Amino acid sequence: MQKLFFLFILLICLDSYSQESKDTTFSVRGFTCSCKYSLSINEENKLFDRSEEAAYYPGRDKEWKKVLKKNLNTDFAGKKHEFRVQFVVNKDGDLSDFRLLDKAVNQKYEEAVRVLKLSGKWFPAIQNGLCVTAYYRLSFEF
Repeated sequence: MQKLFFLFILLICLDSYSQESKDTTFSVRGFTCSCKYSLSINEENKLFDRSEEAAYYPGRDKEWKKVLKKNLNTDFAGKKHEFRVQFVVNKDGDLSDFRLLDKAVNQKYEEAVRVLKLSGKWFPAIQNGLCVTAYYRLSFEF
């Protein structure tokens, strides 16, 4: 009986140490997103170019358009330019590593980055049910 009890305790301990992820729910401005955080050190520094579910702004396009309308300064002289900005959405929702992918007036690129930084946290990309750090590309025209 003692051996059976010891085996039972050992199995419980092994199960708790073998846990590889932690359930996480993000709540931003009344919107929620659920995924798991990987507890594996090997997964910590991966950066995805494509993922099963791309990162997104809380409230998706409808809310993103509100942010642009409220904050984007479009009073630049000259013709409109369309350009893309690439950035990283970290698995905690923070934005970083902004890059201009097309030719654009530097002031317009800086304005786009300013608004992105003002937008706050985003929901991270999801790969195999896990929150992951991933690139995101966004087009601007003004």
